[in-house]
Amino acid sequence: VLLLLATTGMMMMISANDLIALYVGLELQSLALYVVAAFKRDSTRSSEAGMKYFVLGALSSGMLLYGASLVYGFTGSTEFSEIANAAQPSGTNLGLIFGLVFLLTGLAFKISAVPFHMWTPDVYEGAPSPVTAFFAAAPKIAAMALFVR
Repeated sequence: VLLLLATTGMMMMISANDLIALYVGLELQSLALYVVAAFKRDSTRSSEAGMKYFVLGALSSGMLLYGASLVYGFTGSTEFSEIANAAQPSGTNLGLIFGLVFLLTGLAFKISAVPFHMWTPDVYEGAPSPVTAFFAAAPKIAAMALFVR
């Protein structure tokens, strides 16, 4: 059930047209995966993996929300099309750039992109093997689909 909830969050994230729907889908995915990472209650490694994933996921969610608030503050909209119109090279301001950087940094933490991947070996080691396979593939595919959109 938790993996289906995570998959639903990923589909919601991919089909989002604004930052709020993107965040709700991303958190729906993350909350289910936090529980799945710590699924083996008897194992201290699994508990540690779930706790590390939760703490770093909360940090990345904060960065993502801060970026979303900056983007909303400088564009006046959360829709991707309006943000793209505001980010034209002639009218781009520094606050919008910082907001987009925070958004991308928060998303990079969530998908464990290269500079932000330090937590992944610990979480993958502590999580059950089928869950590790899901962690390694599904969120990255969803994020790449989001970037393509």
